[in-house]
Amino acid sequence: MVRGITPLELARKPTPVSVIEGLVPGLRIHVKRDDLTGIISSGNKIRKLEFLLGDARSKRADLIITCGPVQSNHVRAAAAACAGLGLKLVAVLRGEPEPVPDGNFLLDTLLGAEFRFVTPEEYRRVDEVMEALAQEYGRKGFRPYLIPEGGSNGIGALGYARAVEEMAGYICDNDIGAVFCAVGSGGTFAGLWAGMQKQHIGCPLCGVLVADDIPFFRQKVSRIIHEMEPMLDSRLRVNVDELAFRDGFIGPGYARLYPEAVETIKRVAGFGIVLDPVYTAKTFFGMLEELKKTPCRNPLFVHTGGMFGLFPYREELV
Repeated sequence: MVRGITPLELARKPTPVSVIEGLVPGLRIHVKRDDLTGIISSGNKIRKLEFLLGDARSKRADLIITCGPVQSNHVRAAAAACAGLGLKLVAVLRGEPEPVPDGNFLLDTLLGAEFRFVTPEEYRRVDEVMEALAQEYGRKGFRPYLIPEGGSNGIGALGYARAVEEMAGYICDNDIGAVFCAVGSGGTFAGLWAGMQKQHIGCPLCGVLVADDIPFFRQKVSRIIHEMEPMLDSRLRVNVDELAFRDGFIGPGYARLYPEAVETIKRVAGFGIVLDPVYTAKTFFGMLEELKKTPCRNPLFVHTGGMFGLFPYREELV
């Protein structure tokens, strides 16, 4: 399916699908359990890292430089993968070091990652910051490989184009009416969209935004899809206006909880599935609100993980 890159096998796949019945009367919600891709490396990011670190290995890199907020799921998954592969990881983190490491940042620390903290203003130039770090470590004799926030570029998105291969039969056999996923950096949505096009899956893909806005992601996702084309050996005809994004569920801001998201976490936990406060709780709530306006049979929710991010929010959740 993919040309030019040999992915590593880092995730536990295929991940199962759970079905929630009774949360909404008459509705069966199918949940693709990508929160179960591993333990420390759990979540959607490890699927992207399989391709990104495969590319890094082919280039003989020995240092990975990436970025994200202090509680980044992506940085945590990258730290776990790099520790297992014997690679050094340097992470540019937006924010300040926590006095007592918690959640993802605690795991990053235990896994031996090195950090460079920047202000939100400096993070707007994070690509320049990472390039400068690459030059700095290059002078020390390292061979750096840069990975963008969330692993969201054409190479990383291949992980979710490939994930559709393990989802296609289930979607067909269970009469899935729509697929929902979180959109935080765009790579998961782009990969799912490309994979569904390649597999000729006709049901809608709906992305619920947890950051930025629809014009931003229409541009970013279309760029990622175009980056994927030569690697998928396919011409993907994307009309940016037809990319289905849903806004209005970010709340007071990225990674900031609101009452409906808290209630969603608690309700879904009653069915044995734990959502995270940054991505999946807001996305699940957004999906339920969207289904009130546009009902569909058998929605499929892609659970992108993030459970370790719950712990810093303990006071808001209990």
